[in-house]
Amino acid sequence: MRYSPSSEFDSIRVWRRVIWYFVAAGLLVIGGFGYWGWLQTEQQIRDKLHIEARLTANSARSVFQGLTDDLPYLALQLRDHGGTSLADDYALLKTYQDHHPYVASFVLFATDGQMLFNTARSCCSIGLPDLREHPAFLKSLQNTLNVPGVWIGQTQRGLVLHQWRIPVRYVIRDQYGNARMILQASVLLRYLIDQWVRDPQLSSTALGLLRVDGLQIARVPAPNPQRLYGTRMTGPLEKILRTDPRKRSGAYEGVVDVDGRHQIGEYVRLPGFPLVAYASVPWTLVILRWWSSVSPFLGLGLLSLIGLVSLTRMQVVRERRHAMELAERARRNPLTGLPNRFALMEWLDERLAQQPSSLVMLRVDLADFHDINTALGPHAGDQTLLETARRILAIGQAAGGFVAHGGGDEFDIALPGATLINANGLARALLSGLGAPMEIDGRILRLQGGIGIGCYPQDAQDSAGLLRVVDSALYNAKREGKSAIALYDPSSGDLSNARVSFQHAIERALDGDEFLLHYQPIVRMRDGRIVSVEALVRWNDPEKGMVPPGEFIPLAESTGRIGEIGDWVFRRACQAAASWRRAGSDLRVSVNLSAAQFNSPDLIGKLRRELRASEVPPASIEVEVTETAVMQDVERSLGVLNGLHAVGLSLAIDDFGTGYSSLAYLRRLPAKTIKIDQSFVRDIDTDPEDLAIVRAIVALAKALGRQTIAEGIENVQQWRLLQGLGVDYGQGFWLSRPMPEAELRRLLRRDGGYLKQLRERAELEG
Repeated sequence: MRYSPSSEFDSIRVWRRVIWYFVAAGLLVIGGFGYWGWLQTEQQIRDKLHIEARLTANSARSVFQGLTDDLPYLALQLRDHGGTSLADDYALLKTYQDHHPYVASFVLFATDGQMLFNTARSCCSIGLPDLREHPAFLKSLQNTLNVPGVWIGQTQRGLVLHQWRIPVRYVIRDQYGNARMILQASVLLRYLIDQWVRDPQLSSTALGLLRVDGLQIARVPAPNPQRLYGTRMTGPLEKILRTDPRKRSGAYEGVVDVDGRHQIGEYVRLPGFPLVAYASVPWTLVILRWWSSVSPFLGLGLLSLIGLVSLTRMQVVRERRHAMELAERARRNPLTGLPNRFALMEWLDERLAQQPSSLVMLRVDLADFHDINTALGPHAGDQTLLETARRILAIGQAAGGFVAHGGGDEFDIALPGATLINANGLARALLSGLGAPMEIDGRILRLQGGIGIGCYPQDAQDSAGLLRVVDSALYNAKREGKSAIALYDPSSGDLSNARVSFQHAIERALDGDEFLLHYQPIVRMRDGRIVSVEALVRWNDPEKGMVPPGEFIPLAESTGRIGEIGDWVFRRACQAAASWRRAGSDLRVSVNLSAAQFNSPDLIGKLRRELRASEVPPASIEVEVTETAVMQDVERSLGVLNGLHAVGLSLAIDDFGTGYSSLAYLRRLPAKTIKIDQSFVRDIDTDPEDLAIVRAIVALAKALGRQTIAEGIENVQQWRLLQGLGVDYGQGFWLSRPMPEAELRRLLRRDGGYLKQLRERAELEG
């Protein structure tokens, strides 16, 4: 075969062509990979910026929403003063300022610009700035006169505080709409910025708050604040706001006026305010992030291209997952893992945007939690919070609620579609769950807490308002005691719509005969024979069905309607006792007196009239008064009890052991019966301390010649123990549940059968 140089050249040409093909293919693949990496890097940064903008918006909104709700109320108070008492106006605003740290000062202006007073100075300070000497301030103030509601002004360096602050103004008008004064709350810029994310996910991040007309309200970092807050911006974000004013959130890119740098960013509008929160980073950061993510793979060549793409994909997915984890972590309490206050606000915003028929908020605050940290140490405090969170979560989720841990020792539960009765039942369950024994580092703790309740839409129309009213209700609960439940009650003294609705329901129930009595037998311990019954009220609501007293009685107490219900119960109990007496039964009926009835000045006369009207002997009725009610005013209580005794009524001290009565007072009380509280009976067969307490109460009663009734007997072991201790009488679900009158009559007719059944059950279970 003859050698041909042209064939060699042809082969070289082919290989060269193949190499170029491979190079072109490799460049195409690498270019495609680089472009894909660019898109992924940009999307990651935008996701993180959106999170930062959202958090910034939530923080700013909580501040401005509070002032939007409160300034009209404060203005109304100032207007009612008639402008004649600047000292009173100053004191009112100073008190508000002391409880709201984000308000640096309150300023009251006349409509011509005269500064009447500034809470940053004393009330009667002289030498306050005259705005007529500062045209920019005067023009800004006069612009406020044409605004119908709350106005958020241009960020300025204050003339009194000499600090950067955001003026929030509201015009005080007379009844004809004429402007009388201008009220200004100065929000300290430093406070607002401090509430933002302190450790941003991206370096070089700029966070800010922009008015939709282009004025910067707050920004960090803030180069040249004088220019920043004094110039109307015309950058890419401002153009988007002008062209698409209805868009709630979005992205922007371009050269910004603040520092002349090319930026990419994300923005979120603040609902109800002409404000936009934004987060941005320099364009160069995107380039550096992209280069750092793709440069390790560019030199590996075509053979490792598929592997490199896979690895890069894994890295991108991991970073995206990490960003999602950071976002989720920002919405969780680091100790308990429950949603935090930001997550609760987002959940409420989404749920209230659907305009539900109702939504009830409960806020739980542990009592004396600081003492646990001090006495047992921070580790025990953390363990206590973890166990508390577990209990509250279990109870709240069982009721269909959203549970959040706002921080410290406060927890929130939101109940969609709930009513005040549902919320009160949940609150009672929470207090019971907290009060159950809790073992922490070898110590047994029983926690107490206050609970505040607020309702949508009766008490508030949005999430921020709902959180404020529930916090106000919690404050009232703390003032009432360590284990108190309080409904929201506006400071003006007017009852909330939710409370008024409940009172109307009580009036309807009384007028429509919706209440009825159930009777729980009280038996003699030595032989099990029924000797009396306790009358217990029930509410047969036509909409909700049978409502137990534990759900509506506390609400009736807090709304002042418990006295009318108590009067109805006593009247019906007297009528029932008279009916039984005519039928040949001498069964005695026990009736509970509420604290409101016991403190009524007309109590004795009212009971005497009911006894006379029903023609029942007073000895057929036993009146039960709680130990706590008696000990509130011992001398007065002795007078009332002696008066009841003189009428001929039998007297019993209920819930004995839960108050603070002394032997000296107890021996003076004319009550012949002491009822041992069920909290001591409940664990008497498992808790030696409860057993010792009951033994001491029985011994005390015998020494004073009193009889004892044990409440809450739920099993045969408790029955046997109480018999052995010498308790005289007992009641509880194990003996018999409360029942309607017709069922009680049938039970009494077969009294012998009941005794036989009771003995058989005791032998079978014991």
